[in-house]
Amino acid sequence: ASASAIAADPAKLENFITTNACKYCDLTSAALAGKDMRGADFQNANLAGANMSKADLSERPLEKRTLQTNFESANLRKTDLSGANLKGANFSNAYLRETNLTDANLTGAVLTGANLKGAILKGAKLDGVKLEEGKFCNTTMPDGSMNDSGC
Repeated sequence: ASASAIAADPAKLENFITTNACKYCDLTSAALAGKDMRGADFQNANLAGANMSKADLSERPLEKRTLQTNFESANLRKTDLSGANLKGANFSNAYLRETNLTDANLTGAVLTGANLKGAILKGAKLDGVKLEEGKFCNTTMPDGSMNDSGC
């Protein structure tokens, strides 16, 4: 098997780049570092192992409303979101296990019901974040402390 066999489906990636939507699609291990993906829709997508470091995943301003980036119920296990702008993003019920969120801007993000077990939030901005029913275990918090409340 070639190395590309475990990477994102090129057609799905191309479609996402064109439409900014990837609902229920598989972008496993996709290389999306530094990309402008404001307002993208990743509902129920598989982004496990993707590199989205320093990507802009904040809201996209539209004429009369703002489009939030949507990661609802997405699989983001071991995804690199370090330094990403995730301001206002929706991570409701997302699987963020072992996800690298170091220095990410999560201001105003919704993490209700998200699985953050083993996630790294060191240096992340969590102002106004909704964390109700979030699952923590071996989670590195912004100040470097460990949160094992859900172990």
